[in-house]
Amino acid sequence: MTAVTLTRARGVIRARLEDPDRRNPITALLLTNLHAALDAAEADPGCRVLVLCASGDDFCAGTDLSDGVPDTSDATGATGAATEELPYWRLLERLTRTPVVTIAVVDGRASAGGVGLAAACDLVIAGPDARFRLTEALVGLVPAMALPFVARRTGEQRAFTATLLAEDLDAAAALAAGLADEATTDTEGALRRTLVHLSRVDRDTTGALKEYRARLFPRDTHLGLDATRTFLDRLADPAVHRLIGRLATPERAA
Repeated sequence: MTAVTLTRARGVIRARLEDPDRRNPITALLLTNLHAALDAAEADPGCRVLVLCASGDDFCAGTDLSDGVPDTSDATGATGAATEELPYWRLLERLTRTPVVTIAVVDGRASAGGVGLAAACDLVIAGPDARFRLTEALVGLVPAMALPFVARRTGEQRAFTATLLAEDLDAAAALAAGLADEATTDTEGALRRTLVHLSRVDRDTTGALKEYRARLFPRDTHLGLDATRTFLDRLADPAVHRLIGRLATPERAA
């Protein structure tokens, strides 16, 4: 199955998550396709904006844990210790740093890693059915990779509280917390207005602005590897395995 479909129109590439029956989970295919969408946007000098959206009732439900602990061997060495950043972290970093403006249109549930996917975008438009919930702690995990991107929007304590309590935030609450930049009943209308505003700023200026922001508010260069190790350490805990194994229905919580 194709996890993402791309459409192009007047300087905009729209990447739509297309696995609604499984709640648009984060999979290796999804990550590969979203990296490819960024490649396509960056390779097209006429593209100024990449829009992430989704089909179905979920924007993105995070990693699918319904089949047990996911395989993360691609980020570990022979000893089982993390040796490189996971593709999910690399995607969030790219969404933050690409010279193309990234917009998440969330009009459904964004859970766990799905919250991080939205939070890494430059702008977030939340529709009437949007919900944001960091659910990792419910199965003994830490949202180590998503949390830095959530916290840069909400602030450290607000992100910590939302994680610790697994708060379920609707569009208005997400706007108040800083997770969303606009809450609306008409996401397409809001997106059109946003694109009009963005048409006044050229791509080079956007790239320079995002590059300066990264220098002004730098992240530790080792944070990605540290986040990967933290996530994998929790994932390797037998107690976490038991919690994941008790999921009675398909849940996504990473």
